[in-house]
Amino acid sequence: MSASDPASAHHRPGSALSRAFPVIMIAVAAALALWVGFGRGVAGLLGSLTPVYAAAIGLPILLLHVIAAALFRRDALNYPSHAMSRRGMLTAVAAWVITLCFGFFLPDSTAHGMQSLFTHVVGAEYVELSYGFVNIFGVLSVALAVALMLLALTDLRLTARRLRGEPLTEDERLDRLEAYPGDHDVASDAAGAGPTRASASSSSRERP
Repeated sequence: MSASDPASAHHRPGSALSRAFPVIMIAVAAALALWVGFGRGVAGLLGSLTPVYAAAIGLPILLLHVIAAALFRRDALNYPSHAMSRRGMLTAVAAWVITLCFGFFLPDSTAHGMQSLFTHVVGAEYVELSYGFVNIFGVLSVALAVALMLLALTDLRLTARRLRGEPLTEDERLDRLEAYPGDHDVASDAAGAGPTRASASSSSRERP
């Protein structure tokens, strides 16, 4: 089996959910974009800011999540299990929850003033509180979407190095062992790296 064969990559535990997760990410990303742009419509609170939210917030969030899903899918195909990384799935779920909260607190300019789904539930007098929460969740939504894409790029880069037969650095081995405690291939790499470094150190001391 050649080093470039996807089946030669180190093992990644998989399940039906982890195999389907990149596709799920795309579907959820579309739903989140609609939620941020038009979610207030469930309470009849769509206002003049709706097109701005849809174009300036919903669309970028959709693109970041879709790009991340495509990268995770590409990485997953390098493994016999076709599984997405566990930490990628957990990060995606966290991003979904935060973005849902963001849409819930996002106020729109209506005929009755600035209102959000939050103020619709608790009362219009709490609009300032809605502003406070929306600022926090808005920053976190974008940050997690970017982090998700960067994490996908990291997984893809590490897998590509393994497929080329390049050893992982110490930091990369520790990172993967933390993300995949059951990854015996990475553990064996880490165990084998110790004697190699010790031998090299010993050889250097023996030189005149």
